[in-house]
Amino acid sequence: MRLGYLIAWDEERFDSREGAAPELADIWREPANLQPAAEAVAVGRLILKAAEWSPQSHELFPTAARKRAVEVVRLGYLVAWDEERFDTSTAVRERLQTELADIWREFVLPWVVVR
Repeated sequence: MRLGYLIAWDEERFDSREGAAPELADIWREPANLQPAAEAVAVGRLILKAAEWSPQSHELFPTAARKRAVEVVRLGYLVAWDEERFDTSTAVRERLQTELADIWREFVLPWVVVR
């Protein structure tokens, strides 16, 4: 079902010299070509499928790769939340733990999780 429409004027029925506005019946509508937009979406999906693992492309990976990603994320959180790793105040330790988990997800996971 096409939702977009291109409104066009019927040049033969509208004479700009008279300055008269065309009636509603004088305007014809032609369905817009939405094919380029659909192709752009398909290309975007293809690029995501070819891309390395990321939280955005996670659902496009096979089931085994997604399970591996979950396991590796859990391992990263265990490493990050090791109490003995950071010998600082609680607020600083929590910030460092969060940053380490983010780094793990953004830089380690794409190298470990493959198709």
